[in-house]
Amino acid sequence: MFVNGKYLIGRDFAFPDYKPRFPESYPYMVRRLIAQLEIFISEGRLRGRVIYEIIPRRRLSYIELNAEEMNILSTSHQRDYDGSILRLYFNPPIEASQNTIIEVTYETKPRKGAYFIKPDKEKGDTAQMVWTQGESEDNRYWLPLPDNPNIKFPTELEITVPKGMMAVSNGVLVSVKDLNDKTAWRWVFDYPHSPYLIAFAAGEFEKLESDCNGVKLEYYWPKGRYGDPQVTFAATCDAIKFFSEYTGVKYPYPVYKQVAVHEFIYGGMENTTVTILTDTTLHTKREECPYDEWPCRGREDFSSDGLVAHELAHQWFGDLVTTRDWGNIWLNEAFATYFDALYTLHSRGFDEFVYRLYGNLRAYLDEYRRYSRPIVTNLYSIPEEMFDRHTYEKGSLVLHTLRNIIGEENFRKGIEAYLNRHRFSNADTEDLRKAMEEAYGEDLTWFFKQYVYSAGHPVLKVSWSWLPDESAIRLSVSQAQGDDSYPVYKIPLEVKIVYEGNSEVRLLNIEEKEHVLHLNAPSKPKYICIDPKFKILKVTQFDKPLEEAISELSDEDVMCRIEAINALAKNASPRAVEALASIIEKDPFWGVAVEAANALGRIGGEAAKSELLRLLKRVTHPRVRRSIIDALGNFKGDAEVAKVLLTIANDGKESDYVRYAALVSLGRLRIRDLEGELIKALDYGGFNYVITQGALRGLGELGTDNAFKVVLNYTEPSKPTLVRATAVMALGRFIDRREAVDRLIELARDGQFRVRFAVVATADEVKHPALLPTLDELASRDPDGRIRRLAREVAKRIRDQLERGVEYQRLREEIEQIREEHRRIMEEIGKLERR
Repeated sequence: MFVNGKYLIGRDFAFPDYKPRFPESYPYMVRRLIAQLEIFISEGRLRGRVIYEIIPRRRLSYIELNAEEMNILSTSHQRDYDGSILRLYFNPPIEASQNTIIEVTYETKPRKGAYFIKPDKEKGDTAQMVWTQGESEDNRYWLPLPDNPNIKFPTELEITVPKGMMAVSNGVLVSVKDLNDKTAWRWVFDYPHSPYLIAFAAGEFEKLESDCNGVKLEYYWPKGRYGDPQVTFAATCDAIKFFSEYTGVKYPYPVYKQVAVHEFIYGGMENTTVTILTDTTLHTKREECPYDEWPCRGREDFSSDGLVAHELAHQWFGDLVTTRDWGNIWLNEAFATYFDALYTLHSRGFDEFVYRLYGNLRAYLDEYRRYSRPIVTNLYSIPEEMFDRHTYEKGSLVLHTLRNIIGEENFRKGIEAYLNRHRFSNADTEDLRKAMEEAYGEDLTWFFKQYVYSAGHPVLKVSWSWLPDESAIRLSVSQAQGDDSYPVYKIPLEVKIVYEGNSEVRLLNIEEKEHVLHLNAPSKPKYICIDPKFKILKVTQFDKPLEEAISELSDEDVMCRIEAINALAKNASPRAVEALASIIEKDPFWGVAVEAANALGRIGGEAAKSELLRLLKRVTHPRVRRSIIDALGNFKGDAEVAKVLLTIANDGKESDYVRYAALVSLGRLRIRDLEGELIKALDYGGFNYVITQGALRGLGELGTDNAFKVVLNYTEPSKPTLVRATAVMALGRFIDRREAVDRLIELARDGQFRVRFAVVATADEVKHPALLPTLDELASRDPDGRIRRLAREVAKRIRDQLERGVEYQRLREEIEQIREEHRRIMEEIGKLERR
């Protein structure tokens, strides 16, 4: 019926030159990889020898390995190498099932894939190290291999490093050899896993070990680095137990290691049995519970639990069972994102869980405003393009919707079957669908077609009225999604109807574009709440009268209270302000208070300001305090607000993140006399330099000449990377200055990923045409695929804006010509009338 629908492709994601990509297939199996690596850390170089035992599936005359920018020293067979593909010839050809050994010796100074870090205490890098990051296709820069997820094999890595350093890799440590001034660490992983999951980290580490139901846990972190691994990784064992029990599949390996490293370019990477993480996640009880005793469940200011749970979930979803190709990467990332949320449900309760999902929805919608695409698509250019909010956050909400449609028990049965059936192998979305259908006992093609193979999401426009003569509710539900979304969704929608003294939940099967339902009711409802438990992926448009929204603030369901807050945010009356202030002070869940504080900030006005200042003296939850402070930044030029925020910014007993928010809001007030205070705060540092970052953002918002000079100085390489990236973003506030544009162009060639990414993000915010050549260069040459994609996307948006500007100018000129022609005609008519 809708074969040619736009929803099958989406909007603004695929560029015209994109061609469909399909899974790789290999005419051989790999029995084992053995790699011997010697690391020359000071030179940023490694020398390697790799040995593969392969078994052909058919007669082969050659084999190809991905090997980017290497110096090939020797090979076991005649070779041909173009700097990217290493081809080894078999003469005579080898027959099917004939075991063959191939060997390659090489040297390389990798531009990516392996990253060499020198200690720099000024920047917070306390130890020397090297670490790898293979996903999606970067391991080929340090290891010759068939670099695609659709092949699996056991691995063995022997890593030789200078004495005094540790080397950590996949699997189990089987030997440590003393080689005088060097040490060789040999790690063996006896299970098949995909090439992008091969990893190592070597450097000056400290180590902690523990046990979790027979699984050996190991934690590594840079010597001298601030943080407490027992606080940072506290959730690990509990999460292993939870995931094992929930999936019905025990943790698949004998050991699990987490290694925190300097300057990591992701939050974490789930290499099989050895997750590598950013060291910025290392923290102490002080950062997690600034106002309470540790642990402070439900009152954390900072936590690593989500990151720990996400990467751990990948050991099942991504490592044990791996996507067949990058077009199906949601099977890895959506599951890890959703299981992170399920662990939140297990460890912190339903309110935290549903608020996490609500955050996922907003993250996806932020991206949806830029483009839409089906979750599973083969129309992309580079694999990194698939690692977006559609894959992670939207994918997690699709899994959540599926769980609610087929039921918890069937969902878990389907997962267990999926994991066991494809254990140590690869899978695609059809494999998941079949497992879920078997568990549910019904066809789910409709579900996957709507939510996985189509772009967009349902948008429900809702209204209701009371029909007293009929003792009935007239409920209107229409599907208002755009043409880049599935035309008409099939949605089992729960509607909560609350009366004076009681309530009921009705299940509506929404299957048409327009639904007008007459629901018998004992009396006029106080309010109606759509999807109170947030079971379905959708956007709801539901305007509410003031008193109805205020009544709904007392509902037991978090999502109903948030629905009410969103309605009240559009109402600037004193009653709305009073109701929102009350919910900030009294609501039992911090997330609802945060939403109410944000709403007060949007409303503005003296009444809202007075309430926010009053609440700041009473509210102690750090995340709610942050939101109140952020809302106060909307009151430009207000000296009373400035005085309160300045006191908080200078208070060493406050949470570092609360102080950060205060400094940003101080800058947003645009009071020039605060310049000196913001500059002074640059020296406060804080956890991961977050207070310094707040001061820089505040100076960017302030926008003075001296602020510009300070921000420019903090983009220098001597500053910590996180601070530099923040300074780059602050430069965007000075984009009308040629010096700011020139510095952004210069920083686009910086060696640090975070700095270059900040340049592109700033370009997206300011959309300055002078940055177009720089964006084009990044789109074609940057070593990181994420930057290449975003740079191309931002360049297109700038060009579109310029084109719209030209079109607007043409339209104005045409209108002026029409006006001039109209004036001339009227003059001629006037002359005729006078005659």
